[in-house]
Amino acid sequence: MEDLSGTKTNRWRIGRLHGIVLSLILITFGPVSAGAGTYLGSSHGNVAYGVNRGDMASAGYSRGNCAHCHEQHASVGGTEPAPAGGPSAYSLFSAPYTSQTQGLCLECHTDSGSRQSQGYIVNRSYSYRAGGWTSDLLDDVREAFSFVSPGSSHNLGDIRNFLLGRWGYNSESSPCVGCHNPHAAQGDPANDVSGTKTPLLANRGWPVSRPSQHGDPVWPLWGDDVSERLSAYTTSYQAPFRFGSTVAYEPDGSSVTDGSNLTDFNTFCTDCHSASNVIYSTTLGRDLRKIDWSQDKHGTAFADEDIDMVAPYSDLLGRVLSCTDCHEPHGSPNSFLIRAEVNGAVLAGTVDSGVNAMGYLCRNCHQDDASAQGGSVNKWEWAHHKSPDRPYLQQMCGSCHSFGGPSPPPIACTNCHFHGSRVNDPANPLDVTPSYSPTTRTTF
Repeated sequence: MEDLSGTKTNRWRIGRLHGIVLSLILITFGPVSAGAGTYLGSSHGNVAYGVNRGDMASAGYSRGNCAHCHEQHASVGGTEPAPAGGPSAYSLFSAPYTSQTQGLCLECHTDSGSRQSQGYIVNRSYSYRAGGWTSDLLDDVREAFSFVSPGSSHNLGDIRNFLLGRWGYNSESSPCVGCHNPHAAQGDPANDVSGTKTPLLANRGWPVSRPSQHGDPVWPLWGDDVSERLSAYTTSYQAPFRFGSTVAYEPDGSSVTDGSNLTDFNTFCTDCHSASNVIYSTTLGRDLRKIDWSQDKHGTAFADEDIDMVAPYSDLLGRVLSCTDCHEPHGSPNSFLIRAEVNGAVLAGTVDSGVNAMGYLCRNCHQDDASAQGGSVNKWEWAHHKSPDRPYLQQMCGSCHSFGGPSPPPIACTNCHFHGSRVNDPANPLDVTPSYSPTTRTTF
């Protein structure tokens, strides 16, 4: 490229181009605070461990420099760094979104072949970081978005379509930016490029920004303020155990159980997964279920049954869950982004389309036959028919199961248990307990 910096006119042109580029960047990602520095305190902008793309590092750019993502002149020293062909939208070195496994963020957030100078970035699963399950093999974002049946991932194309026209997002916005402000996002834990740490209190960071606040001139982090923690959302939260422990709790291995150290992911997630938003799932071929967390017993609705809980939960403690207690944010080897480790233990089986496969999740917090009466793992006769809080007597089995007899086949868990599910609790004429009168029973 010809050096055009020598004349006053061309210096003015270059300065004006810089202004245009910066304006476009702000339109896409939201304004960035200078001074004490939202960007300088982020994982990308930190001068000690921030972004450091190999091509630009070789050209002499310092770690954390904006040019690692934004090629303001489309060339460095007369040659164009890969990929050739000029900068993409907003002067980014790659298109913001191309496919489920290709786009700007995934050019770097992968455990091999990353454009970062070290050639990799390790981003562990939530089960690893918050759950303390260090045997989990999921270690990068591209991999997390690559899960297919029976696994699942947030579909980036669906996210992009949903965000289009909302909250200042447009057709050139990266779907990753729906949840993360790249100029503010912090690692949790911070400075963990090798993925060897777990987020103890000393190195906590706050990765997310609410999608609905994208239009805010600052577009702040979500969770870094005490008013944005789960303890501010509810006083009825009980943190689950960390892996293999009965004294350490998620998300940081401390003894804190009330959610005061946990981002309010319920408010965050329901920006999109709400009672009103329609979100089409390409993977499922249907609209996702709408979620009214105020009506679900795992949400803020009153849990009116004992439901045979497993420690640290009981009929007296812990009515409200965090979305991340059960779900991975990016992808999982299970259907519906269900975590592989929940409440201190690895799931005993894969959650897939099997009839009672969802029970592998449920049994980590509720007693199945194995834990209640020494029966089989992921069998639920006790909870449905023998528990003091049973909803159904063992009679006329064939009216619910496909046939009766001593061993009727199981009913698919998802027939009755899902966000927003309600079933009619039938009259039990042989049971004189008043609480078993007919009612509409909330089943999730």
